[in-house]
Amino acid sequence: MYNYSVNANEKLTIKTPDVEKFSDIKIENKQTKDCIVNHSIYPDGTDVTFTQLANKIIISSNKELVQNDDGSYSFKN
Repeated sequence: MYNYSVNANEKLTIKTPDVEKFSDIKIENKQTKDCIVNHSIYPDGTDVTFTQLANKIIISSNKELVQNDDGSYSFKN
């Protein structure tokens, strides 16, 4: 599992895997008094969880994030 952290005021663009139909992504969202958790599983097996806290976002994935030439990130195949 790969884990990353981004401060709440930072901008981070992550390109997600191409999907024919949005309904093909399995999505689970949970909200508590402390955080919002978005868990998505893509058809290609990419499994990513975004945990949004007051001061940062924690990204956990089964695939490594790699930086693209344009400064954005993609999940490594």
